[in-house]
Amino acid sequence: MTREKLSAIIQGILKTEVDLSFLLQLEKSELETLVACIRERVDQAGR
Repeated sequence: MTREKLSAIIQGILKTEVDLSFLLQLEKSELETLVACIRERVDQAGR
């Protein structure tokens, strides 16, 4: 998965139109970690 796709996933999870292009400066593995952390937190909040 590309960094652009991972950034789009984060933007979708957060439901925001804020420019998150700064995330593209992160390494792919860092973005993957961030996506996993956000998803885990969203899942916990949904319980």
